[in-house]
Amino acid sequence: MTNLLRLVKLIYNIGMIINDLNDFQLIKYLLNKEYMLQKDLSDKLNEKTGKTTKPGNFSAKLKREYLTYRELRQICDILGYDLIIQKREKTT
Repeated sequence: MTNLLRLVKLIYNIGMIINDLNDFQLIKYLLNKEYMLQKDLSDKLNEKTGKTTKPGNFSAKLKREYLTYRELRQICDILGYDLIIQKREKTT
């Protein structure tokens, strides 16, 4: 199954199950949904954190799947999303 097909199957009206997505796929999905470039997100993240990470380094960090939970929370805040952790329903 291709990544795009998997992504389409995971999207629901109320939310999104992200268990099967890597950092890069998740952030790219959110950026596309918000019509924002990765460079713009990197710039806003730098403003929020006071750091000076170059867009290329940020991109490499996403591709290496080296995003911290704190960075994910900050990115979600910038893009206007909440992180919700929900217990899975048991399957029989």
